[in-house]
Amino acid sequence: MNKWQGALTGLSERRAAAIAGLLTLVVGLATMTPDLIGVFFDDAIYVLVAKGIAEGHGYVYPQLPGMPPAIHYPPVWPGLLALVWKLGPAFPNNLGLLKAINPLMLALAAAGGTVVARRLFGLPAWAAALAILAATLSVPMHVLTNVLLSEPIFIALFFPAIYGASRLHAEGGWRLAVAAGALAGVLVLTRTIAGAFVAGTGLVLLLDRRWRELVIYSVVVIALLAPWQYFVWKHSPGFPDELRGSYGPYLEWLADGYREGGLPFLQAVVLKNVTDTWRFVGAILTPRLADTPLRPLATALALLATAAGIAGSLRRPATRILTLGMIGYLGIVLVWPFQVDRFIWAVWPLLLLFALDGLRVTQAALRARGLPRVAAAALASASLLVLGYTAYNVRGMWRGWSNSASHEMSSRVEVIVRYVNGEPRLRGKVIGTEAAPMVALYTGLQVIPVEMLVVRDHLEKKTTQQSAAFLEAIDRRFTPDAYVMMPQGPHLLALLQAKLDSTRRFMDISPADQKVRSFISVSQ
Repeated sequence: MNKWQGALTGLSERRAAAIAGLLTLVVGLATMTPDLIGVFFDDAIYVLVAKGIAEGHGYVYPQLPGMPPAIHYPPVWPGLLALVWKLGPAFPNNLGLLKAINPLMLALAAAGGTVVARRLFGLPAWAAALAILAATLSVPMHVLTNVLLSEPIFIALFFPAIYGASRLHAEGGWRLAVAAGALAGVLVLTRTIAGAFVAGTGLVLLLDRRWRELVIYSVVVIALLAPWQYFVWKHSPGFPDELRGSYGPYLEWLADGYREGGLPFLQAVVLKNVTDTWRFVGAILTPRLADTPLRPLATALALLATAAGIAGSLRRPATRILTLGMIGYLGIVLVWPFQVDRFIWAVWPLLLLFALDGLRVTQAALRARGLPRVAAAALASASLLVLGYTAYNVRGMWRGWSNSASHEMSSRVEVIVRYVNGEPRLRGKVIGTEAAPMVALYTGLQVIPVEMLVVRDHLEKKTTQQSAAFLEAIDRRFTPDAYVMMPQGPHLLALLQAKLDSTRRFMDISPADQKVRSFISVSQ
C-alpha cells in the first residue's frame, strides 16, 4: 500500500498528463464504430464543408444547389477535416482517419486538462489526472467522440487557451497578451460560444486596469475573428431564406426567435434547459434510482458542489478568468434554445473540476467552523455520488451506450443511402430527403433537406401542417427532381399533404419492399 501511495504522490505533472492522454486515446480508439457520419446532422455538415474545401470549391455547402457559402459553422474544425480529407484516401476509404481525429483531440484535452487542474486548481498530479479521466472516460464524452462533432477539438483547444489567459493575468507582458489572444481567437473560431471566455478575460484585465495587455489581447482576438465575421456578413444577405434555420447565421436565427417569442419564450426555454440539466445530472449520478427521493437529493448535492466550486474559484486569482468565462458560458446555455446536454458535455471536464473544488472548499469551511462530523457527512455523500457516477459510466461503456444512438440512426438512414445509390433513375438528380447531409455525403448527389430547425423546435414538435409548409417553400425554391422518405414517417406525411407545384407531376417509384418511399418528377 505504501508503495502505491508513494508512486501516486511522486507522480510528476508531465507523467500524469501523459497517462491521462494515453488512456483516453486508447479508450477512444477502442470504442470507434463504423456507423455512418451524419447521425447528429452537424457532423455530416462539417465533413461536407471540409469536402468543399479539399476539392477546391471554397468554404461552401457543396451538397446544396448553387453551393451557397457555409456561413453557419466557424472554420477551424472543417479546416482540420479538410486537411485530413486532402491527405488521406478518397471518401469513404478515409473514414477511419476522419473518425480517429476526435479520440486524438480528446486525448489532448485529457493531457491539457490535467495540467490545468494541477496548476490552476492546485490538485496533486495524480488527483488532477483522475479528475480529468473521470470526464474523458465517461459515456457523454464518448457520445461526442464517436461522431465528427466539434466538441472534442473545442475541449482540446480550451485548456491551452484558458491557461494562456491565466498566465497573462498572473505575469503580464505583451508576448503573453499576443499568445493568449491568438489562442482565444482560434477557440472562438472553433465554437462561437467560447466568446464567453474571451469576455471573462477582458473583464478581469479591465477590472485590474491592465490597459496595455487588454488592448493587445483584444486587438489580436479581433484580428483573428474579423475575416470570418466579414465572410458571414458579406454572404448572409443573399443566402436562401428557406435554409437559414439550419444553414444560416445562428445568432440571427436566435434573435429572430426571441423577437417573435418574447419574454414567455425566454421563460419556457430557461425552464426546459434547467429541467433537462436536472434530469441529466440525476441520471448519471443515480442510474438505478430513477423513482426514488435519492435522485433529486443527489442532483441537488452535485449542483450545490459545482456552485460552491465556482464561487470559491471566483475568489482565487489563478482561476478568476476561467470562472468568469464559465459563468458567462452557462448563462448563454441557459437561454439557448437547443439541446442543453451538448453544451454541458462540451465543458464536462471543467464542470467536474468545479464540483471537486466545491467539495474541497466545503470541507475546509466546515472544519474551520468546528463541524468535523458535518464535514465527514459531506465527504461520505460525495463518495456515494462518485460511486453512482462510476457505476453509470462503467455500465454504459460496457453496454455501448456511447454509440447506441449513432448506431440506431445509422441503421435507419442507411436504407435511404443504399436505395439512392442503387436506383439508376436518381443518378445526377437533385433529391429531397430526411437526414439530407448524411445522404448527400454517401451518395455524392445534391440533396435538399425536408426539415429545417426553427427556434420553437426546442419546446415543441412541428405539426404536419408546418412541415408541409416548409416542404412547399423548399419545392418552390429548389424544385427537387425527386423525394425519398422513410415509410409512414412524419416527413412522408408532410410530403403527401404538401401542395407542390401543379406543373410537376410525381411518379411513385418506391421499391417493392416499401422500405423507402420514392417519388420522381415527370414534368408535363
